[in-house]
Formats: sequence, C-alpha cells, structure tokens
Amino acid sequence: MKTFLRWLAKLLTTAAAVLLTIVLLPYASDLMTAYLPDLSGAARNISVTLSRNLQETGRLEVMLAQEEGVLESSTEALFLGTVQKVSVQYIYRASVGIDLTRVQVKVQGRVVTLLLPEPEILNDSLEPGQIVRDDFWYPLTDTRLQKLIEDEKLRCRSRYLSEQADSSLLWDYTVSALSNTVAQWLGVHDEGVTIRYERLADSPAYPVTE
Repeated sequence: MKTFLRWLAKLLTTAAAVLLTIVLLPYASDLMTAYLPDLSGAARNISVTLSRNLQETGRLEVMLAQEEGVLESSTEALFLGTVQKVSVQYIYRASVGIDLTRVQVKVQGRVVTLLLPEPEILNDSLEPGQIVRDDFWYPLTDTRLQKLIEDEKLRCRSRYLSEQADSSLLWDYTVSALSNTVAQWLGVHDEGVTIRYERLADSPAYPVTE
C-alpha cells in the first residue's frame, strides 16, 4: 500500500510540474526574449530604423471622424429682447492621429517597445450648410458668422477629444495603423525581435534611441 501511495504521490507531483511548466511557458518565453543579450544587434538596428522613420514621417492618421450638428446663437438687447437669432446646420470632420516625432523607442534585450502619445486632432473643419437667420434689428455680419463657426469648431474638437480620451477603440485603431506602417518600414526583419506598443502616459520617460 505504501509503495502504491509513493507511486501515486510521485505521479501527481510530476503531473503538477508538467502543468505548471505549460502554464508558465509563455511568460518564460517573454522573459527570455526581453533579457537575453541581443548578440546579433538586430533589435538595436531595428530601433534605429524605426527612430529615423518616425522622425521623417512626422504624423500618422489613424481615423477619420464626421458628425452633423446645429449651431444656434441669439443676441439680446435691453427692452427689445432678442434682436438677432441664427441657426446653422453643419458637418464637422476631423482627422485623428498621432505625432510620430513624440513616439519614444525603448530596447530591452530582443524586445523593441514603441511608447505612443495620446491621439490628437491633426486637421479638422466645420462646413456650414443651411443658415437660418432672424436679424432685422441687428443684422448678422460675415465677421460675426465666421466667429460663431470657428467657436463651434473648437467646441466640437474639445468634445470629440474628451469623448475619445478613454476609448479603447481609438487605441486599437492607433496600434493597428502604426503596426501596419512599421511593417512597411521594416519589410523582412529578424523574426526573433519582438515589437510592442505601449501608451507613453503609462510608462516612465525613455530617451528616443539614437
């Protein structure tokens, strides 16, 4: 009986060790990739290529946004009440992307990490459509109308950025667009080098690799 129990205990110990090895294998692989010396210099060469292309390319568009809205404004006068009222239908368009010159490159072993800044509005416009005005007592000037449109564009820009600040979808778009661009820059490269993407705000400051 004791022989059987010892055999059973040995079998369970071996099974547990095998299971633990299987579970930890991906993590062990990542650690080895990160900390093993880059004897061939492949990761360092890739980081230099990426740093150069990031600076030369400048900006990368990751998404186009479009929304429709209505701008409404009125002007009041003492004793007369509303003397000017205007309503402008518009379409707001924005090109969203990242400034590649702010991307930082970190090399650790055979892992190259790109630290990405938050997406920003690269270009935007507000195109007015139908304009309805009631301004008999206080005619609406072109200068005031343009000022209203510019102010509304700024509000749209601020609102869109605040809505997208914690958007995982925008982050996914950013990583996808940049990884496709990186693939074009590198072409065929050492498959033993891992390229990762992280938020710059979540990481300590690292100098861009020279």
